[in-house]
Amino acid sequence: MAVAVGQRIEARCTRCKDLMGHVVVSMLGGEIAKVECCACGSVHKYYPPAKKKEEAQAKPVRVRAGEARSMAVKESSQRSAKISNLKEKSSDTAKVAGSKSEKANLKALEEMQAKWKDRMVSYSGNAKPYSMDLLVKKDDFVEHGVFGVGVVVEICPPNKADILFSLGIKSLRCLCE
Repeated sequence: MAVAVGQRIEARCTRCKDLMGHVVVSMLGGEIAKVECCACGSVHKYYPPAKKKEEAQAKPVRVRAGEARSMAVKESSQRSAKISNLKEKSSDTAKVAGSKSEKANLKALEEMQAKWKDRMVSYSGNAKPYSMDLLVKKDDFVEHGVFGVGVVVEICPPNKADILFSLGIKSLRCLCE
C-alpha cells in the first residue's frame, strides 16, 4: 500500500514514548521522512512501529558438530523460556512492591471512612452549608457541595478548620470560634 502525505499511520512517538497515531508530514524518495503525532502534536522523524517480540527474538539456532538439530532447537527454547521466567519474576516483585503501598493507602482510607461513620452516628440532619465565611466550632456538622457532609475535627486559627469527610480530612477556609 502506498503512503501519501496527510495520511494517518501508526508510528513510535519520541515525546509520548509510545506507539501512537501520526499524520505523514513529508516524504523523501518514496519513504516517510517526517510525521506529526496526533496526541501531542510534535513533529519528528518517522520511527516505524517495533517488531513483534517473536519476530525480534527469532534468531538462528546454532547446531554443534555431532548434535542433532532437534536437540539444538529444544535447548534453545528451554534457554529462552528460562530467560522469560526470570523477566516475569522480576516484574512480579515490582508489582508486589507497588501493591504494598496500594494496600497501605486503601487501609488508611478504610480507617478514615470508619472514623467518619462513627462520627456520623450522632448526625441529626441539620448541617450548616459550607462557605468561606461560615463560623464553625469543633464537632459542628458541615455540608460541602463537593465533599458532602462532614464534621469539624480541629480548629486551626485564624481561618481554617480540618473537616472529616467520607473521603478523608480536608483543611478548609472558614471563620473560627
